[in-house]
Amino acid sequence: MKMLFTLIKLQLNINFGISALKYRFRKEKTRLWEPVLVGLGIFVGIGSITLMMTMLMLGIFIAGKSVNHPEMVLTIAFVGGPFVVLIFGLFYIISAFYFSKDMDILIPLPLKPHEILGSKLAVVMVNEYLTLIPVIIPAILVYGIGTGQGFIYWLKSLILLVLSPVIPLAIGALIVVVLMRLINVRKSKDFFAVVGGFLSLLFGLGINFFAQRIPKGHEAEFFKQYLGQAGLIEHLGQKYPPSIWATYGLSLHNMKGNLDFLLYIAVSALLLLALVWIGNRFFYASILSGQEVTRKRRVLSADEMERSYRKESSPLMALLSREWKLLLRTPVYALNGLAGIIIGPFMVIMMFTAQREQREELFKLINNPEYIVPVSLGGLAFMLFTSGMNIVASTSISREGKSFWISKMIPAAASQQVMAKFLNSFLISAFGTIITGIVLVGFLNFAIWRTLVLIGIGLLGAGLIVCLNLMIDVLRPKLEWTNPQEAVKQNLNGFLGVLVSLLVIGILTGVSVAFIITKLPEWIIYLLLALIIAVLLIPSLWGLIKLSEWKYKNIEV
Repeated sequence: MKMLFTLIKLQLNINFGISALKYRFRKEKTRLWEPVLVGLGIFVGIGSITLMMTMLMLGIFIAGKSVNHPEMVLTIAFVGGPFVVLIFGLFYIISAFYFSKDMDILIPLPLKPHEILGSKLAVVMVNEYLTLIPVIIPAILVYGIGTGQGFIYWLKSLILLVLSPVIPLAIGALIVVVLMRLINVRKSKDFFAVVGGFLSLLFGLGINFFAQRIPKGHEAEFFKQYLGQAGLIEHLGQKYPPSIWATYGLSLHNMKGNLDFLLYIAVSALLLLALVWIGNRFFYASILSGQEVTRKRRVLSADEMERSYRKESSPLMALLSREWKLLLRTPVYALNGLAGIIIGPFMVIMMFTAQREQREELFKLINNPEYIVPVSLGGLAFMLFTSGMNIVASTSISREGKSFWISKMIPAAASQQVMAKFLNSFLISAFGTIITGIVLVGFLNFAIWRTLVLIGIGLLGAGLIVCLNLMIDVLRPKLEWTNPQEAVKQNLNGFLGVLVSLLVIGILTGVSVAFIITKLPEWIIYLLLALIIAVLLIPSLWGLIKLSEWKYKNIEV
């Protein structure tokens, strides 16, 4: 048990970079702004989501109270939170258990399988609290304050909040360990992880869409009509019985409530014991089976070999192909890199599928000739927003990690390598920009000629945003990481890139407002915006090339 806690402490230290933060606070005081900025970003992000969920849970509580079931807010929270943890955590578990670089170091050590498994699961669990806090805490607060609960309720709530990720993550870990032992998933892991990640993203966006469909000011009537009364708690929790135990354990202050509370704790403990038992028997075997590879036995003919060896490409195209492979072969890179091209168009679709009254007002605004220019520039802002959510550029060098030495050794100039990274990220942003334009035409009836003009300006803006984001990663790449997730999810460069993107959008918005106030003709506004972006883009590209030629020589791996 002592070794397990030592491993957990070590894994948490590595995951959150605690030692690096301590060193920075003591030795590198000029960089103290970085962790402060990260903390502020996390606080704002989680705070905004928590505020939105609090309003949603308040509506559910009011609806439940009207049908004498205020506790249904707890059921929904203890169903929704663990379900999201199971979906997202499943791929996190695969990454942490089987594809972390430190597994090659840990396995030869005199450690038991369940100790490595338990330490990895603890790290995943701590990270998943960031998912659960915005969902479960608002429900606990709304119900506890709304019904005037006492000390015992708040104590039970704290215990259940701590245990809430245990059941879904233990189930996910059991599935992963057994599946990896029976099937060599490694050959198709990239495909399944990317597809599953995008399904999870669509699921999250679907929840947001459902929340948008709730009539403002009439939440109680909506939930009352949607859920009904008969067997309400059982109906909500039938797919996930622990949510019923948690609900009754908190809402009932009698023998049944206490038994359900203890049952939740007991099932959590039993699942962890089952994971320990299965882990000791299958974990190492599943890792070794996943490392097995099969040799392709197809023999090439003389003509095929000649065509293969004669195939040539320019250095830039070869480097671009390398960038695509690096991005798409690692699921966490592909998911985080391509997610931005989904969010922008989806926001436009949500506007179209808003409530009927809001949709009619939106179409009146779009079809009003007096507002056509501001609305069109709003569409351009959506295109640039889609580009700004692309973190491929701001993590392009960081994703190479310790293999960056290869980039320093290959016979290709730094400027060529950086231009390949620029094109890789720009193509993704361009695809998102074009998709957003298509959505504007299909759902909001934008004129085709106007949309083409906006796409052209958007592509220029995407180039500028990509260039600035790439500069950030060239200046301060994060090459020290043990898990691929650290290169994108725990990389300050991605956050800084989003801030720079929003700054560019804000500046262009201010310039556009000034043009509209001065009542310039529409085509003049578009032309001036294109010229302004082009004037900023050209020196930015030149600066990126010069910066890469200087910085590549000084980056140490």
